[in-house]
Amino acid sequence: MRPVGGLHRARLRWARLLMVGLGAALLCGGCGSGNANFVWGRTPALTPDGKTLYFCQNLSSPTDRLTTTVSVLDTGWIFTANADGTNAVQLTPRGLGPDFFPTVSPDGTRLAFISLSNKEFDVWISALDGTARQQVTYDLAVETMPHWRPNGAQIVFVSSRSGNANIWLINSDGTGLQPVTATASDQAGPAYSPDGTQIAYVTNQDRSNWDLWVMNADGSNQRQLTRKNDSNSTISDGGPAWSPDGKTIAFERWTGTWNVYTISAGSTTNNPVQLTNGTKWHSGEPTFTPDGTAIDYTSSESGWWQIWQMKPDGTLQHQLTGQH
Repeated sequence: MRPVGGLHRARLRWARLLMVGLGAALLCGGCGSGNANFVWGRTPALTPDGKTLYFCQNLSSPTDRLTTTVSVLDTGWIFTANADGTNAVQLTPRGLGPDFFPTVSPDGTRLAFISLSNKEFDVWISALDGTARQQVTYDLAVETMPHWRPNGAQIVFVSSRSGNANIWLINSDGTGLQPVTATASDQAGPAYSPDGTQIAYVTNQDRSNWDLWVMNADGSNQRQLTRKNDSNSTISDGGPAWSPDGKTIAFERWTGTWNVYTISAGSTTNNPVQLTNGTKWHSGEPTFTPDGTAIDYTSSESGWWQIWQMKPDGTLQHQLTGQH
């Protein structure tokens, strides 16, 4: 990283804003030396056939058990495993990265992710086996939270290049960069609906609370799904993910700990359903399995961050990674 100057401080400020404001960054520890024999996971992503799991392992060691510390620099390598968590294999070559926020293309052939390979937070893509790495964005700004458009030709992501955190769109070959939002507030966590017509995201435009919103894919018709009735509320929402049928959005909510919730994508009642109930641990970063029968998510319930799975109604919660 460059010496800490004004630009660098600004970049870290926006990165920390995205990370602290959202559960997508709740998963961290100290910046230790790492341990290749200790596999833990966060930010789960699945291939379209539901057979392969991708996730991120950070650089911390098992002794770094600071489960309430958030650090944007506490990132690491991308791993892959069978959908049940078995046979975990590291994809990110040592000496490259750190890489994080993996997301699989709709046709199941490519991986988009954020990398610091060139000392900047940029969007990259690779083959599913981690080869053929290609940089997509080139900017001093912080780029984070990529998500494929269902057509497979474009990637939506969050960038601070406009001065605050807004949602941008780019072709997977690096052309066609364009903003989706251009507001004075901050946006994060964009996720396309299965049909590609809408984007779920979170923003702090309502009284500086992070709430769940939905808009058309072109940024129009922005509407609020969750709202904090208490003007002094410190509750924050993040990490939205659509169900395959497009009817439900899973997300994470901070109320002193992070937990997973769902809400109807067409909700007008601001009435989310809580699925996890951790009071001494965190759960977040949900993603539906392609067949819609389960939700993969990250939890520290067993003492350190691992990928877990549950039914969409919150039942049958069980740990996937770190058990084999």
